[in-house]
Amino acid sequence: MSNVLGTINPVHEIARKAHAVGAKILVDAAQSTPHGPIDVRTGDGGEIDFLALSGHKLFGPTGIGVLYGREELLREMNPFLGGGHMISRVFRDYSDWADPPAKFEAGTIPIVQAIAMGAAIDYVEGIGFANIHGYEATLLRYATEKLESIPGLKIYGPPCEFKGPIISFTIDGVSAEDLANLLDIKGVFVRHGHHCTMPLHDKLGVSASVRASFAMYNTHEEVDRLVEAINFALERLT
Repeated sequence: MSNVLGTINPVHEIARKAHAVGAKILVDAAQSTPHGPIDVRTGDGGEIDFLALSGHKLFGPTGIGVLYGREELLREMNPFLGGGHMISRVFRDYSDWADPPAKFEAGTIPIVQAIAMGAAIDYVEGIGFANIHGYEATLLRYATEKLESIPGLKIYGPPCEFKGPIISFTIDGVSAEDLANLLDIKGVFVRHGHHCTMPLHDKLGVSASVRASFAMYNTHEEVDRLVEAINFALERLT
């Protein structure tokens, strides 16, 4: 899932094409993790070689994440960090690495964060991805309809059925930073800037955008507050 446009990318189709030419694929799943299930195995050549996600976007703690890799690939790779727990035997002039994943986890692991992330995963799975997706899809459609009614506001990205619960937008003649600051005054938190995607914003022809992100804890009333806050800002900026 794009962290700006919300686009759901066909990663298994991309993987099949990558594997057809001998390439490997790594999926950045940080944005999509809390919104739907992830299946790294397909059995038809579309399997994911590597996948990374962050703990805090899964309602867990900061400072921890997940890096998945196919076992045969991990066994071929050398570790890039040295320390305790990642070797099986040390000799005078070389070492034998421990089996994956231990050989990539040098030193003391973030024990507290790992326990907390496990609790976050249990929490999300207890609610159910189908329930989360269904609710967020309803919220996304509602927010899109409300925001599209604001004169001069442009939403970037595909239609709701092809994206996750993210809306990035600009308003004619309004600075993204000024808009975000005034929304903050009204107690509405959004992100503004290029969202670590300068080339994408170059392609869109804008220097910055405002991004409203929704999750299962957001409500329709909060969408209404967002719209009210934007109108409040526009009264002062235009």
